[in-house]
Amino acid sequence: MNRAIDSLIKYLRTRLWLQSQWPDPELVYRQGGIYAIASLLHQTHSTTVTREVLARFGAKVHPDCWPIGPNLTLHEYGEDFSNLEIGAFVHIGKEVFFDLTEKVIIEESVGIGMRTIVLTHLILGDYPNKPLSRLYPKKRKPTVFRRGCSVGAGCVIASGVEIGEDSSINAGVLVDRDVPPRTIVHSSRVRDPVRLPDRFFAKLEAKAKDGES
Repeated sequence: MNRAIDSLIKYLRTRLWLQSQWPDPELVYRQGGIYAIASLLHQTHSTTVTREVLARFGAKVHPDCWPIGPNLTLHEYGEDFSNLEIGAFVHIGKEVFFDLTEKVIIEESVGIGMRTIVLTHLILGDYPNKPLSRLYPKKRKPTVFRRGCSVGAGCVIASGVEIGEDSSINAGVLVDRDVPPRTIVHSSRVRDPVRLPDRFFAKLEAKAKDGES
């Protein structure tokens, strides 16, 4: 009798532990909305859960895609994940960051390495006393990965960039412009530093002087 009770207790403890590890997404959504679902995707270690949850909450996930994630970070997704489109035979590594302000389109047979950051918008912020915001206007544009391209681990793909078909991006590269088809990008394109003219900061400096007087 005691053995049967012990077995039942162990079974119940195991079921509770599993439930804490893989909670029902529907319950999570009812309790915390889409924000809680994004948090679940960030925490889960299951590629199966990741794929099913993305598809359930709006992402267009091809049934023949390969492992996605896990531990994805989704940002600026709105009411669902419908700005994310994943084609057949796509592999997405662990801890990839997707900015879903605009669409992220991943065509078939694409590989995206772990900890890559995919951006779809640029906003320096409407903060007071920020002259730099005049140099960099707000930008929102889809980011596209064309068929057969590969992106190494730890890359940063800037807003509006299109990675061409069968192209390859080495690990750790910042990609801030379109990559033509069948092109290998070995490293980030280095630019010389640019000294900002003092006139961009004249009003800010004048305000500081007025405050001191």
